[in-house]
Amino acid sequence: MHVLQLLRHFSAQGHVIGLVSAPEPRLVDEAKRLGVQVYPNPYFVRTLNPMADLRALQYVMQSIKRFQPDILHAHSSKAGLAARFGAAFYGVQAVVFTAHGWAFTEGRPMWKRRIIALVERIAAYKTSRIICVSNHDYNLALAFHVAPVEKLRVVHNGVDPSPFLQPPSGDVRKSLGLHEDDVVITFVGRLAPPKDALTLLAAIKNVPSCKVLIVGDGPLRDGIEAYSREQKLSESVIMLGERSDVPAILSASDIFVLISDWEGLPYTIIEAMMAGLPVVASEVGGVGELVKDGETGFLVERKDVAGLTQALQMLITNPLLRQRLGAAGRRLAMFQFTAEHMQQGVQAVYEELSNYLR
Repeated sequence: MHVLQLLRHFSAQGHVIGLVSAPEPRLVDEAKRLGVQVYPNPYFVRTLNPMADLRALQYVMQSIKRFQPDILHAHSSKAGLAARFGAAFYGVQAVVFTAHGWAFTEGRPMWKRRIIALVERIAAYKTSRIICVSNHDYNLALAFHVAPVEKLRVVHNGVDPSPFLQPPSGDVRKSLGLHEDDVVITFVGRLAPPKDALTLLAAIKNVPSCKVLIVGDGPLRDGIEAYSREQKLSESVIMLGERSDVPAILSASDIFVLISDWEGLPYTIIEAMMAGLPVVASEVGGVGELVKDGETGFLVERKDVAGLTQALQMLITNPLLRQRLGAAGRRLAMFQFTAEHMQQGVQAVYEELSNYLR
């Protein structure tokens, strides 16, 4: 989503853009429609795989050599390292890296955090600007001495509000098997670490009269379904898998929950706020910049079943509270976390690099 929004913005300005990515259909198809030169890299994989990672690096370097960018912008840890190595090898002068939540953030063992931070520090020598998607990540980069302050910028993630402001077509609740008087709690996210949907299910055992929609897929899905059966939650929990109609699902929801062990600045929370939902989330990463405790939702500690249960009970039993927090969240999202705001922030970073392009 983040990369697509940048592609749309800069292609509309007439720039020539190349995209190197895993062959994700939603991203690649839209990029081609925009006239972007696409270099699908089948060797980009999530898990550590030395052979695949070396081949991915080789492909990245070949793509840089072919495209010869004036500005190279890399996203995520693994692709970021590969792209910056290739940029250094071929002498690309203007190099930007966006950290979508540092891999050395809280929630990991300290020894691992220090090693990852050291790698990022080395990569930062060949990086012109580093974009942090939250103030939290900016402060974390300074605390771990990743880069000097003059290289760091904060550009918050942003979402196009239009899909969340339009009334859905048809009766979404009915299509999902929900009743009009059900209080609906929705989780959207990949069912893999760091997302912790099991803590949500543990909390709703003590929360009566609610339905939970789990939107997403991933390696933890089987375990979540097994836990739901074991705890006799199957009537309350609806596994929806991957969906392309998230705005409609959010419009049919009453509360949004995202309990994670670590985060950057979650798009799913911004979407829920755009939809006018109160949010309950773990206080990790930049989440506190979105969820203002008691104002736009409630913050709890990671894996805090009791705290999550209490927050959900307050919201389930108080529709006026849900309405007030949801409305405040929408105002905040519309003011600070729109796609336009994010696009303009990235453009400002590119314009800073004009001296490198002369």
